[in-house]
Amino acid sequence: MHPRQWLLPALLVIAASLVLGGLTSYGQTYLPFELTSFANSAGGWTILTFGLIGGARLRPLPAAVLGAVSFVLLVEGYRIVSGLRGYSYAEPFQDTWTIVGLVAGPVVGLSAALLRGTWTAWKPLAASPIVAVLVGEGIYGLTVVAQTTSPVYWVIEIVLGVALLVAAIVSARPRVVPSLLGALVAAAGAALYSGAMLWLAAASAGG
Repeated sequence: MHPRQWLLPALLVIAASLVLGGLTSYGQTYLPFELTSFANSAGGWTILTFGLIGGARLRPLPAAVLGAVSFVLLVEGYRIVSGLRGYSYAEPFQDTWTIVGLVAGPVVGLSAALLRGTWTAWKPLAASPIVAVLVGEGIYGLTVVAQTTSPVYWVIEIVLGVALLVAAIVSARPRVVPSLLGALVAAAGAALYSGAMLWLAAASAGG
């Protein structure tokens, strides 16, 4: 891939990640109560990274690299704007979410590239990481933090996750093995994600 084919999309993703990350800081204050959780959730940043990388139409390898860059810069955009607004946050590139972005970002970027690519039969499997995050976090939201947050956003996350999986299966025309495998991986990932969040919540409460 010639540099001119990915350089401009990469620069646009970088700039958009910083801007959107900054806007999530304002979102915590100004979004309607039903949607405030979008600005304070891993699913929200996953959606933004997925959308930006998908829109860039990059090949898998640069998409994976840029997925990490985008997720980390979303965190940094949030940190910078929060600091300007007078809210303390972690030091640059030292937040827990930076580590999450470095680990999960490439998966999100690769997923976005594969879903936009020509690997039609395996699109359900490519979608499964995003589906797992959205559905898993939605379950966590509806169970653990239901008393302090609106259920609307969590339900939206679950619906979006299921819709993405269905769309990927339909796009696979549909083929039984890839569709079944994608659904199973997504379900297992959602269970692991919500279970991990439940464990973290219990550990925090106990500590």
